[in-house]
Amino acid sequence: MGAALAQSCKKGVDEPEFDITFDQRVYAVNEPIKFMVTGGADLITFYSGEPGKEYKYRDRFRIDGKPTMSFTSYRQNTDQPNSLTLLVSSDFSGIYDTENIQKATWKDITSRATLSSGADNTPSGTIDLTDIQQPDIPVYFAFKYVAKQGTVAQPTWTIKNIVINTTAPDGTLVPVATTANLTWGAVNVTGAQTWNNSTTQSQIVGGGVNVADNEDWAITKSLQLDRVQRSFGVNMKSNPTSKLPSYEFAGYTAAGTYTVTFEAINSNIDEIKRTIKEFTITVK
Repeated sequence: MGAALAQSCKKGVDEPEFDITFDQRVYAVNEPIKFMVTGGADLITFYSGEPGKEYKYRDRFRIDGKPTMSFTSYRQNTDQPNSLTLLVSSDFSGIYDTENIQKATWKDITSRATLSSGADNTPSGTIDLTDIQQPDIPVYFAFKYVAKQGTVAQPTWTIKNIVINTTAPDGTLVPVATTANLTWGAVNVTGAQTWNNSTTQSQIVGGGVNVADNEDWAITKSLQLDRVQRSFGVNMKSNPTSKLPSYEFAGYTAAGTYTVTFEAINSNIDEIKRTIKEFTITVK
């Protein structure tokens, strides 16, 4: 009797009933879009369809894609052309000292890049990292500088515009790291020089004439080439009791075709129901 009464009093969850309308399907770059909302739901979330804001990728955390790297370089004092190498390791400990550098296995991928022979901002070209990527295994990239004592000044190297991306099977470009968000560890193995790393460049200034030999490493933080930040939407309506007659989106910053998704949710402690509305918008 008691169980039957409890079951009869249990309140179910209704399917969200709402609709979205807007004026047109083609907009200009940065043109605001006003979406009119009818009906309602406990929660409504807006996904613009821009990279990182796509509903279909809301639960994606890793991808099997093609990772690549690029950067620009500048070598000043053009003697000792082989003074810089690009290396990668999947077993570096993350402890930035000489002992742990020497314990790690480093793969030399310098030959995949074009390095400066004296011109500023020399493009490296696109460096294919497909063979470097392993599922759920982080990697570390390093620029190793080795300069010898001599009768001319040692080279100065400047690295800028680092971009590491992974291209998903559907062609989506997933950012992994850039110069602006990379974290580095600088390790001085021998000599007085060391790498200086910032959000705009990594640079090592070589010593002058007859300065002792230098070996110095700039090593990135760990990077997982197959990981991706899942997509996020904007909560248009997070209060179940509030009314939402419209929602204004600031507009798209780039031309293209976008799939706009609205996810409406009604729920209680026992049940959740969703209704999805999707539209295609062209931006010119």
